[in-house]
Amino acid sequence: MDIILEVRDLFFAIDGREIFQGLNLRLGRGESYVILGGSGSGKSVLLKLLSGLLAAKKGSVEIGGIDLATASKEALQGLRAKMGFVFQDAALISNMSIFDNVALPLRYHTRLGEPEVQARVSEKMALFEVDRKHDRSIPAQISLGMRKRAAFARALVLEPELLFLDEPTFGLGVEARNLIARIFSGYADRNRAAILMGAAEWPAGVPVASRIGLLEGGRIAAEGTAQEMQAQLEKMQEGNSLPK
Repeated sequence: MDIILEVRDLFFAIDGREIFQGLNLRLGRGESYVILGGSGSGKSVLLKLLSGLLAAKKGSVEIGGIDLATASKEALQGLRAKMGFVFQDAALISNMSIFDNVALPLRYHTRLGEPEVQARVSEKMALFEVDRKHDRSIPAQISLGMRKRAAFARALVLEPELLFLDEPTFGLGVEARNLIARIFSGYADRNRAAILMGAAEWPAGVPVASRIGLLEGGRIAAEGTAQEMQAQLEKMQEGNSLPK
């Protein structure tokens, strides 16, 4: 397997409380991996650590063979241009228009002229069915569902190799979830892009996972295909041991 992300012996603490204790994880190109964990298990924190938004206390995170802890600013900048991130609450910049939010990665990471920026943004907004009447609106003026669609468009606008999705279907209806599933699944297949997604419940309406890992006790406690994990989770639920 062509590895794009490798995590070794990861430790991280918040206010003296250990969140991760020797966590290990590998993600290959073209693979979709779901991190399944209950509320408070640390899914969002883990995604931020693996994307370089937070620094680990101990252990290593490598993307494309580059260690985030020792990489130069130039190397980190190059990596970030190959990543897309969608936060649970969309995390659009509050005082920037929806169109400019989606365009931001292109304007920051590339030297494309404005006509090309406009064309690429329009393409991604159409893909996720972002209502263009909101182009000049700020995030607070539109619904959570439309903010999430704009965040998806922003995440793909640079055609990234690695996507981090934090509860991507939170706040979306069934139709929207199915649309997002088709888009991300198709994107990963066409571009050999890797997807790492956090989910609190058994994944529904999201890209089909190559593997699923159960986050429990500060590490990946169990891992397998969707079929393998479904069987394990059913046994755990019977024993009332699934983390709340």
